[in-house]
Amino acid sequence: MPEPAEAVKFGGVDLSVKRMSGVAEVNDGVLVSTLVKSDDEIINSLRGSLVVAIDAPLSGVGKFRDVDRLMFKMGLKVMPANWRWMIKLGERALRIKGRLEELNIRVIETHPWSVLHWLNTDLTQLSSRLGVRKLVINGGKDAYDAAVCALVALAYTMGKVRRITASDGELYLISAD
Repeated sequence: MPEPAEAVKFGGVDLSVKRMSGVAEVNDGVLVSTLVKSDDEIINSLRGSLVVAIDAPLSGVGKFRDVDRLMFKMGLKVMPANWRWMIKLGERALRIKGRLEELNIRVIETHPWSVLHWLNTDLTQLSSRLGVRKLVINGGKDAYDAAVCALVALAYTMGKVRRITASDGELYLISAD
């Protein structure tokens, strides 16, 4: 049984370019997720986090990355970082990553659909497995995906992640064991 998520804040972002982005935090065993619009709102929501996991490319923007190829080989369907809208998403993600790192926050890349598919689970089961006792999701799919991202950030600090790495990037899933 894992130790509950307490005392330290972890964040997750399901980033968007045109619509509102999902932002979630896990703090003291409670996961809260909502929708925000601006970069400043994202940064302010995540201020004080130890780790933030973002669903957007954080490397190789504009290229079809080897890390994406590895994900495809694993049966995990990510959007390649060279698609036009993914380039804009990646550029925004890199701006936000830089601002978070200025606040001494570790930022990692994840893909929420792949996390859930890889583990054959859902958000409720996964949060319970990681010691989160309460979920508050204020928004639709983007808020849900941000919550999964926050769980990846939590799992990262617990040493319960699978790192998918290539010369042009890395992406984190939650490990099955």
